[in-house]
Parts: sequence; structure tokens; C-alpha cells
Amino acid sequence: MKYKLYEEKQAHATMLAVWNIVKETLYAGKKVVLEITEEKRSNPQNKKFHAIIGQIASQAQHAGSKWEVEDWKRFLLDQFAQDRGIMGGEVVQSLDGARVVQLGLQSRKFSKAEGADFIEWLLMWSATNGIDIKEPTFE
Repeated sequence: MKYKLYEEKQAHATMLAVWNIVKETLYAGKKVVLEITEEKRSNPQNKKFHAIIGQIASQAQHAGSKWEVEDWKRFLLDQFAQDRGIMGGEVVQSLDGARVVQLGLQSRKFSKAEGADFIEWLLMWSATNGIDIKEPTFE
């Protein structure tokens, strides 16, 4: 079961109903896993930050080179994490020891609040770095 809680009264009523289900399940000798998470980033947020990253990739250079959108996404997520003090990225040796592999923050795991923060950060980074961002429109 999954419940979307959006206001205090509705959340309280839902939690009381869920408690009855949990209690019956536990009395029956079964185990229950209860997980509470923040709402995940929305599809419009996802589309917006990808559109912004696309605009950055078309205008910006890094280390004297143009980079693909996915490369820019990695650069920007890494810097966002650094600026916000978010742990989650590592550079580790490849399985055969011949290369390094970047493991890092993934936007698909963002909460709605983190998605909004990333969009604001992208706009700030763009302005600071002379990137002209047009408000994305979606059809």
C-alpha cells in the first residue's frame, strides 16, 4: 500500500487506518515494513532541469571543450552536490584497475524539494557563468 499525504487532517486519518492494518498484521505473526519518504521530484521538474542543462550544454565549454548534455549533467550534479554539501559521489578504481569510475548523485532520486533546489541552483550557476537561459516551454 502506498499513501500520498498532503495535509494534516488527511494524514492523521490515514495513519489511524494504517495503524489498524499494521496491528492486525503483527498480531497475525507477520512482519511489516513501513517506509516514509518525501514526495519524489515531478515530471515537470525533471523536464525543466533537463531543458536548462541542454541550454547550458549548447552554450558552455569546460576544460576548453564542448561536452554532450549527459556530460554536462554529470558536471553540474557534481558541483551542485559540492555546493550543497551533499555526500554521494565517489571516484573509484574500475573493476580491472585500468580506469577510474565516477559514482555519484542521481537526479532520479531527488525529492520534490531537491528538484526545486537543483533548478534554482542551475539558474544561478547559468547567470554566474554567462549562460543565457530561456524559460523552457513544454508541449
